[in-house]
This record gives sequence, C-alpha cells and structure tokens, in this order.
Amino acid sequence: MSTIPFVPLPEGLEITSISEKPEEIIVRVTSTCVPSPCPLCSTPSTTVHSYYRRKPAALPCAGRPIRLLLTVRKFFCRNAICSRKVFAERLPELIQPASRLTRRLREALQTIGFALNGEGGARLAGRLGMPISATTLLRSLHLVPTPTVGKVRVVGLDDWAWRRGQRYGTIIIDQERHTVIDVLAERSVESVQKWLELHPEIEIVSRDRGGTYVEGASLGAPQPTGCATS
Repeated sequence: MSTIPFVPLPEGLEITSISEKPEEIIVRVTSTCVPSPCPLCSTPSTTVHSYYRRKPAALPCAGRPIRLLLTVRKFFCRNAICSRKVFAERLPELIQPASRLTRRLREALQTIGFALNGEGGARLAGRLGMPISATTLLRSLHLVPTPTVGKVRVVGLDDWAWRRGQRYGTIIIDQERHTVIDVLAERSVESVQKWLELHPEIEIVSRDRGGTYVEGASLGAPQPTGCATS
C-alpha cells in the first residue's frame, strides 16, 4: 500500500505493513525515491551503499500514538570532487535529519507549546496521544525560526522562563501584530537596552513594573511617546 488516509505520506514513500502494540501503532515505511541528491553537492545518485532504520513518532490516530519504522538508504556520491563520499537520503517533506518526530507531529506540538508552554502543553499532548516531556516540548519551540523584525511601533516586554524558578529571559512582543519577535537569553537591563537601541522607531513600550524593564526601557528607548505598565 502506498499510503492510507490516517498516515498520509509524501510521494516516494510506501507503507509496507501495519501492526499494533498495546502502547502504539507500528507503521513500516520504505523509501522508493530514485535517484537521491547528495546534500552537499546536489549530484543525484542511484548507487545504494546500505540501509538503516529510523523510528520517528508520527501524528496519532484516534488518540493512539503512531511509530514509524522508516527504512532509509545511504548512497555513494558519484561526484569525484565532493568531500561527501556516502550520504543518507533526505526526506524533508516527512522528517528533518536526526529528528525523532515527523514534521507534522512537531508542528502540532509547537502549536500546543506556544499556547500552553511546557508542563501544560505536555499534559494536553499526552492526553491527545502525543506523549512528550515538558523539556522536549520547549526544545521544539526553540526550533521555530524567529520572524524577521521589521519596523515595530509598539512592543511589550515580559519575563520568559527558560527554566521556571531558576533561569529567566525576556520575551518581546509586537503588540500590534500580537506576535513574538524575539526572546532574549537573559533578563537584564543591559540586554533590554541593547535590543531597544537597535529599534529607534519604537514609539510605545509596554512593560511590567519590574525595575529591570523600567531601567532598560528608559536607557534603550528614551524617545517613545508613551509607556504602558502592567
């Protein structure tokens, strides 16, 4: 079977069997893409070096976790001047290199993580058939590319817990678009000041009453016409 509705696969991947375990559904998948381009020089190759198996988690079905047993090939690179002599085929529409989660599952978990953060998101994901630890869920959020910061008029500053009770940073929000535009590694006057100095177009800074953000905003953005506190 090439694909089935509850496990839709990109072209070039074929489901060979489905079985059940008490804790999850096992779906065996084989890649049939030929040729495969070298990730370094992009030269296509049809010469198989060997096979190996990956075991990523996929989106659940009816609340039951799905595990893919994905057979992937390694190819010889036939470009004589390429330094990569053997390479593993890439399946970018299904999964990223070295990832243990399919793209669709990771995107679903990132959506939950942004809505509920670590612990709450992990509890909900587990109930939906996507068991994951709070730490791994937060790590998935770090993989989301930060959008390019253009002209920003109104920003919000607040604490961001990298590790609750132990390590905090600063999250910066575009208050007009309601989107996160940056996360600073630390919660300090200096980091806030430096970030604001890079954006002289800012007119309004919304912040809490904490001294760190009061001083950072005063030093880094003395030009705003307004300052809201919460």
